[in-house]
Amino acid sequence: MRRSNVDVPGYETSEIYTSAGAALLLPTCEVEALDAAREAERRARADAVEAIVRDVAARRAADTDRQGDDLVDQKEGARRKIFDVDEVEEALEIHGKGDRERLAQLKSWAGKMRRDGGYRRVQSFPDRLDVLREEFPNFSRVIEGIESLVALSAGSEGSLVPEPMLLAGPPGIGKTLFAESLATMVGVDLEVVSLAAAQGSFQILGTSMHWSTASPGQVWRLLATGHAANGVLLLDEIDKARGDERCLTEMALLDLLDPRTAKRIVDQAVDVTMDASALWKLGTANNLNAISEPVRSRVEVFEIEPPSRAELIEIYLRQWDRHCDEHQVRLELSAALLARMADIQMSPRAASRRLKFTLGRAVRDGVSLVDDLFGGGVAARRSIGFSGGH
Repeated sequence: MRRSNVDVPGYETSEIYTSAGAALLLPTCEVEALDAAREAERRARADAVEAIVRDVAARRAADTDRQGDDLVDQKEGARRKIFDVDEVEEALEIHGKGDRERLAQLKSWAGKMRRDGGYRRVQSFPDRLDVLREEFPNFSRVIEGIESLVALSAGSEGSLVPEPMLLAGPPGIGKTLFAESLATMVGVDLEVVSLAAAQGSFQILGTSMHWSTASPGQVWRLLATGHAANGVLLLDEIDKARGDERCLTEMALLDLLDPRTAKRIVDQAVDVTMDASALWKLGTANNLNAISEPVRSRVEVFEIEPPSRAELIEIYLRQWDRHCDEHQVRLELSAALLARMADIQMSPRAASRRLKFTLGRAVRDGVSLVDDLFGGGVAARRSIGFSGGH
């Protein structure tokens, strides 16, 4: 530590400051004791980070083995009727008259619905989602909820109707990334409906076929063009529907979130019923108070807590590994950099983005041990949303 020269024998300036900003003058032995304590704390923190790094690496190797086993053992799963082919033909005949352009459009949509006789497979979910639990340690209750519903369907996957889930927590905490990772890990399609957009209800259930710009909604797209009846539908930012559109969006949500009405829900553009009851409907929200009681009564709310320091380090490591795997490189993050990122509580969303830039720069520069985050990693401490909001 830097100390200014003083004229008092046996005393030195310390790194303890008064409210006016002046360094205190303390006996040399006390200053040395403080230095030793700080160094011991620094070493302990570094050792803790290195232990987490080793632990995550070991578990990641085990995860890879388990994933390989899952791919070998995975069953094809049951099938579920999503579209009635006769109803599709009837709608095509009724609405396709007199307009060649509209007829061509309807035929295209009908072809997608008729695929596989209107049936879609029901993808079997693993009994345990330990890989996901390792990657999202602060989502353990959500994962347990998914596993519980999966357990109820064992042997009769085609009959499962998942309960809608709402992930509530601050922005950047990883809610959207969790839904994306769930779909990827299980092997089902994902559609993300942004309910903060101006026309949220149209994104859910399409625009009226009487409009020249009629287009099916994302629920239809997930079921008609996807390969599974139980894909993941992410209803992002349920609390941010705006203005006059809010009422229409809420009406569409109420139909979608109720298992009885979801079983025969109608997209406005194609005017054909579809069974959306097997979709895993995951909503996200920052502010529970902005969600109406009718919507809240139809979802199971999971409040996502910010990750602990150790959990943040694990998340950063797995994000780094994922970026490395995607680009087929294998570089190492230093324990010191991981500790600095955790110290400033960098959100998972921001960390993933910055680590991607960091990896690219390391590849460009031929660096094997990365100790510096792209854009700097020791920014001034500030709120990143973990204390309130998304």
